[in-house]
Amino acid sequence: MFYLISELCESGNFLSSIYLRGFLAFLISFFLVLFLGTPFIKHLKKKKYGEDIREDGPESHLSKKGTPTMGGVLIIGVILLTTLLTGNLKNKYILLLMVVTVLFSMIGFIDDYKKFTVSKNGLSGRKKLLGQSLVAIVVWGFVIYFKNVGSETLNLSIINPFRAMSSLYIGKIGMLFFIAIVLLGSSNAVNITDGLDGLAIMPVVISSFIFSIIGYFTGHIILSEHLKLIFTPEVGEITIFLSTVCGSGLGFLWYNFYPAQIFMGDTGSLALGGILGTVAILLKQELLLPIVGGIFVFEALSVILQVGSFKLRGKRIFKMAPIHHHFELRGQAESKVTMRFWIIAIMFGIFALGIIRMKGI
Repeated sequence: MFYLISELCESGNFLSSIYLRGFLAFLISFFLVLFLGTPFIKHLKKKKYGEDIREDGPESHLSKKGTPTMGGVLIIGVILLTTLLTGNLKNKYILLLMVVTVLFSMIGFIDDYKKFTVSKNGLSGRKKLLGQSLVAIVVWGFVIYFKNVGSETLNLSIINPFRAMSSLYIGKIGMLFFIAIVLLGSSNAVNITDGLDGLAIMPVVISSFIFSIIGYFTGHIILSEHLKLIFTPEVGEITIFLSTVCGSGLGFLWYNFYPAQIFMGDTGSLALGGILGTVAILLKQELLLPIVGGIFVFEALSVILQVGSFKLRGKRIFKMAPIHHHFELRGQAESKVTMRFWIIAIMFGIFALGIIRMKGI
């Protein structure tokens, strides 16, 4: 059946439309998560896969203890299933994104599962980084083998998102380290952000929506030329995959918004962050990623600054890191912090689209 769908996607009929399939992918993934959410939460409660809250965290979080986690299993499962139903499985970008999603979610799942069966600490940080680095090698191999932007020089270059025809060639080895930094940074930044009800999933949806637009522009020969983007044949199919991320993410938010009935866990956060990083690499928009996902950068930097300051000076900059806890400890309600971070995420997304537009002027 999936092969037949792929044939129809290439046959020139109505299913070949990215607009239509993106719309269908969004609706299918949204309603699947919405309808499967309640029985899935009941199943997790039955298995007693509940969140363990840090004792040194904000006191208001103690009431969250026992809330089902590993909701990422539902998100990722729906993303993959919907992609099989609406995506073109002959498209190399779709196949890579599915592989990357599975690999990152496996790392997160092992970490989540070990917290309930072996140790509360889960998978060690070193093993997580090793697994993420192996995924980075897979993505690097794809970039090297397929030369997805046509020119080997551009393929192994870092593109300036602010200025047309501006790039820095870094070679194969340089690209390997660069891809590793992008993927490890994006996956762990989303993981760090996932600390309040609904805080991480909405910025992921916003970032996915922005990249879906950029992906469509990049895969369109006329629009890519007009906006001074690197035209990449078939990369527009990424829009379909990101539509499933948006749909499943909003469906999950139904249950994850304050007060949350379920958390995504590392299974979801590592995979979703890895997806955003991989998409940025495929679209040659790696330097635009920190702007599109500005909230994630903001959160990750707060942890780096906090740890660095304490080790060097013995003093903390924030009341607690990540920075969303700092605002909580200053007396702001959790829902208020979340909503304000969402607003900031939207502004970052609009700013990123503005950069793309201005580049084409």
